[in-house]
Amino acid sequence: MNVAITGLMVWLAAVDLPAGTELQYTGTLSQQTKTGMAEVKTFTLYAIVVNSEDGNAQLAYHLDERGGGSWGWPERFGLIPLTTPSPKTRLLRILYTHEGQQYPLPVRLPVFESLDKLAPQTSWTDGRLEFVVTRKRKVKERDCFQVEVSSNLGRVQTLVIEASSGILMSLDERVIIGRGDEFQLKMELQTQNQLSVADLAKNRQPLDSLLAIQSGLNRTGEQKVVELTGDQLNRVRSELPRLDKEAEGTAWSRIVASVGRDLQQQQKRLDGVAGLEKKLIGQPVPKWTLKLIDGSSISDTDLKDKVVVLHFWQYRGEPLTEPYGQVGYLDFLNSNCKRRKLDVRIIGINVDERFANPQQTGSATRSMKSLLEFMKLSYDMATDDGSILGDFGDPRSLGAPLPLWIVIGADGKVSHYHTGIYDIKPDEGLKQLDDEVIKAVRRQKGK
Repeated sequence: MNVAITGLMVWLAAVDLPAGTELQYTGTLSQQTKTGMAEVKTFTLYAIVVNSEDGNAQLAYHLDERGGGSWGWPERFGLIPLTTPSPKTRLLRILYTHEGQQYPLPVRLPVFESLDKLAPQTSWTDGRLEFVVTRKRKVKERDCFQVEVSSNLGRVQTLVIEASSGILMSLDERVIIGRGDEFQLKMELQTQNQLSVADLAKNRQPLDSLLAIQSGLNRTGEQKVVELTGDQLNRVRSELPRLDKEAEGTAWSRIVASVGRDLQQQQKRLDGVAGLEKKLIGQPVPKWTLKLIDGSSISDTDLKDKVVVLHFWQYRGEPLTEPYGQVGYLDFLNSNCKRRKLDVRIIGINVDERFANPQQTGSATRSMKSLLEFMKLSYDMATDDGSILGDFGDPRSLGAPLPLWIVIGADGKVSHYHTGIYDIKPDEGLKQLDDEVIKAVRRQKGK
């Protein structure tokens, strides 16, 4: 996977915009084709300067994306310090799906970081990038400088910067994605306003509430889908009425509306999965035979009278997205001496439709082995073209993502069925799954 993004994510030093400065941009992503550039994605960016508790300037923002993929709502807003960032700072990015893979694309901040260096015919370097001020120009009756940014690949950005404020008026950027495919990222300032003290305070309320919800979800900022646990869903739902009221009449109402729509979809997904769980728990498992990566096979008959954990997931080298199916925690559970003594069998099942096509089996296997070599997993690995997953109840048909976790008791019946990631504490690992395994073992031993 390759994304050559030459946009520079840097931080302000000499710019002092007043709190309440409100900026709105529109942007496009276009792909180079044989006949020219073809637009594949559009986005809008809303940004407002706010002050932190210690008085330092921060940039609050939210993004709307259309076409070619999109971040889930928890990743489409944030707060960026305009001085020195913290390690937890979430960068400003859009998400684009290209040839089946999702690429985060950084977007330059709306304020230029080197205002003090802007003068006719000046130049400087920053890392591997060279900046050259090529000319003065008027844009929307504002005095601006045009800045060309180059790397060893040639010109990568053309910036138009307002001379007095450092505000980015427009961006034209060359982006290389995937296997050398060329794209053009453009962004242009549409409106700029100065909010009153009262309006700034009104905007700050929903912003703070959104940030609190975002923090409570404990997301890394790298997840590309919204997958809330039942507890998380309930917490966000309880906050939504107040959030709706706070956001009314502000620019944050659009992102809050997205939260509401997603909660409805998430609840529908959970209700559907709950139906599957109710249908399967306590029932004999369907007959299954799995092919292991060493070429041997294993079936439900081979594991009769044993407690078995099946972990259905897309074990692929690419695209690999957090939290990686939580395979690291599952591997720890498998390696736990206590579990080995209990003789619990854990099998990871790589669900990949390519295994149904002999011409594609090789590439699917190579991708899986690449991941296994990287993760060094200790439990058994099998393959499935989706048929066995379908027999157990494929949660993807309900809009629920993998992984799927199934615990089979020694009596051959399903004792635990869970879709998606577990809501866990790092020091506890897969405690919920582990508890279910122990219950199954105790039933096996008649305790």
